[in-house]
Amino acid sequence: MKFGMKCRFNDVQEMLKFNPQVLEFHFSDKDLDVQIPDTKYEQELMVHAPEYLDYKLVDLGSIGETNQILSREQSVEVIRRTIKKTMEMTKNFKGKPSIVIHPGGYSMNPASKEEVKQMNDNLKKSVMELKNADVDLYLENLPPFPWFFGGQYICNVFLDAQEIKEFCDETGIKITFDTSHSMLYCNHAGKNIADEIKIIQPYIAHLHIADGEGVDGEGLQIAEGDIDWDVIMPLLKENPDITFVPEIWKGHEKNGQGFKIAMERLEKYLKN
Repeated sequence: MKFGMKCRFNDVQEMLKFNPQVLEFHFSDKDLDVQIPDTKYEQELMVHAPEYLDYKLVDLGSIGETNQILSREQSVEVIRRTIKKTMEMTKNFKGKPSIVIHPGGYSMNPASKEEVKQMNDNLKKSVMELKNADVDLYLENLPPFPWFFGGQYICNVFLDAQEIKEFCDETGIKITFDTSHSMLYCNHAGKNIADEIKIIQPYIAHLHIADGEGVDGEGLQIAEGDIDWDVIMPLLKENPDITFVPEIWKGHEKNGQGFKIAMERLEKYLKN
């Protein structure tokens, strides 16, 4: 497994102290318009696409623009801009770049079966429009009840492992697997996270590693939530080429103290 750190442009030097093999830059919508520093790095490049634009959620499965959510076409354009900005950065990094993308499928109220089907169809359409030979696109599984802008939404797609597997088979896409998000979904749906991982393990290219509790307690420190790490880490390690970043809530604060604790707790799994 290749170890990475998640960062923004203003804290990348602090994250480099951890000697990562991969740097995952978490873009805001404003980052799409800034001049990228012309700095050489020894790491591989990963970009986390913006989750919103002008306080509207990027949603590749969107079934229509609302006050909180962009249209599918607007969301596709945000990812196109992200791809362009990523390619501008590529010359300063090793290897082929990749982009982590939230799939969307959001609603404020429960969606009907017809609406969920349309969200899935729109997500597939968006992915096929965006596939690019120069960059790998990794859709990320989300929690069932994500928080954005201080409010709680419903995520209707790209949650269940079997559905994700079928999506990947149809589109040829790989995924970013978020352990915390999956745990929250499993708690909500009455599923076993180890069983979910066994289904989609071949499709995982990148990991966001954190613990989770209940149905909306995401980004918790390792071993402080509901995940049995002794069970899931051997499954996640089956592909040695998988990259991962610790994604602890506010883990970057105090010189990355939360990330440091996470890596110390994961060490026994990573060295075996």
